[in-house]
Amino acid sequence: MYHHHPHVFFHRPASRILWFVIGAGVATWWHHSRAMRDHHSSYWPCLMQQHRRAALQDQPSSAGSEVGPYQERDARWGWRPHSPPPSGAMAGWNQQEWEENKERLRSMQKRVGEAMVDMSESTLESIVSTAETLKARLAERRARREGVLSPEIAEQKKDPFPSV
Repeated sequence: MYHHHPHVFFHRPASRILWFVIGAGVATWWHHSRAMRDHHSSYWPCLMQQHRRAALQDQPSSAGSEVGPYQERDARWGWRPHSPPPSGAMAGWNQQEWEENKERLRSMQKRVGEAMVDMSESTLESIVSTAETLKARLAERRARREGVLSPEIAEQKKDPFPSV
C-alpha cells in the first residue's frame, strides 16, 4: 500500500524513541538522586538535618494532628520527615561517633598491617624452604650421577684413546 512512500515509516519512531530515552534518563536520575540522598543521610546526618530543617521551615504547619491523604500515602511508603534531635546533643554525638570511627579505623589498619607482615614472612619462609629443598635434590642427583659415572671416568683416564 505504502510501497512508494518509504519515508513515512521512518518519521514517527525516531521521535518516540527520543521521548523514551528522555523519560528513561529522567527516571534514572530521580531514582539515583533519591538513593544518594538516603545514602548520604545515613553517613552525614549533621549535613542532612540542615536540609530537613530548611524543608520543614518552608512548609506551613498543619493545625492539629490531622493526617491528610498525601501524608498518609507518604507514610505508607516510608517517606516521613524525621524530626531533628537537639543540636547541642547532636554535635557531641557526632564528634564522639567520629572519634570512635577513627579509632576503629586505626585498629583495623594496624591489624591489616600485621596480617600483611605475617603473610609476607610466611611467603618468604616458604620460598627459602623451597629453594633449600631444590638445592638438596640437585646435590643428591649430582652425587648419584658422579657415583655412576666415576667408574667410567676412571676407565677413560686410564685409557684416553680406546682401541677399536
